[in-house]
Amino acid sequence: MVWLGGSWFSFEVKQMHIYAVFVWIALISAYILFSLQGFVQKLHLLSIGLLLGSFHFLLQQLMAMDPILIVGNPKWDTALILAVVATVIQRKELEQIAGLSIACLLGDLYQSGMHSWTNLHSLGGSDFRDQWWLSVFAARTLTIIMQTAYGGCKAVVQSWMDRRGGWKK
Repeated sequence: MVWLGGSWFSFEVKQMHIYAVFVWIALISAYILFSLQGFVQKLHLLSIGLLLGSFHFLLQQLMAMDPILIVGNPKWDTALILAVVATVIQRKELEQIAGLSIACLLGDLYQSGMHSWTNLHSLGGSDFRDQWWLSVFAARTLTIIMQTAYGGCKAVVQSWMDRRGGWKK
């Protein structure tokens, strides 16, 4: 319900058009970040978010400068690549969502700051929401597929080891 309301509600701050979804995702990320136990885990998640945010901005700039890198939609390509990288870096659910959220927030902020010569900036618009949903869905789906494949391979090797009596025979 908050998501649908946040999609329509927006406000302006110093020539910046901010949708409530942008604030909502920032609050979710901050909650996950502060709910982690231990300073090292918090710092690790924050560094993952900053790394992915910089990578997000890099991908956006590369696709704007060199259109040959675009496979389909540049926003979707960026979200999918970001999801693959996030899956490799972090496999826990909440930390993965928070890292991707921080990345999308920072990528949108960097992009807005890069084009500061335009009159009005928009944070949390429809492209941002599409990228966020696609990256989170793709990362979680890829993580589940990888965990299932790992579990299946482990079970096959274990049954083979039990049947054969181990490596030595």
